[in-house]
Amino acid sequence: MKIGLIADTQGTFDVAALLAHVAREFAGVDEIWHAGDWGSEEMLTGLKALGRLVVVNGNAPSDSRYPTTIEGTIGRWRVGMVHNLDNRRSRWAAGYDVVIHEVVGRTRFINPGTATRPQFGGTERTMARLTFQSELLVEKLLVPKFPK
Repeated sequence: MKIGLIADTQGTFDVAALLAHVAREFAGVDEIWHAGDWGSEEMLTGLKALGRLVVVNGNAPSDSRYPTTIEGTIGRWRVGMVHNLDNRRSRWAAGYDVVIHEVVGRTRFINPGTATRPQFGGTERTMARLTFQSELLVEKLLVPKFPK
């Protein structure tokens, strides 16, 4: 199972250019997972056009059509996805092998970063590609700037 992982696609940027880049980088993935903060509906609509889309609610926007968490099993991996991995969710996260959004115990935490605008002192725009097999392969993908 191969997943394209993206998050934080809010802000001012060329949506069509980012979607074209995502389409190239995520060619061949089984699903696209968005870990919240998509900004505009245009972004989600474009991702849905690329294939099966799994989304968790974030805060930009906060949209009750989407769940706060996603939980499931991929092969031998128990996987959870949440936008905001705060202290309230540490007990929840402990029950998974992989949490999409740091490493604590045997749980692997994965944060795809931001695809559109670096934050908190960062300089890269990133997303990720995950391959679930006997081992978990995580590929960090750099995203160029797409000014509007």
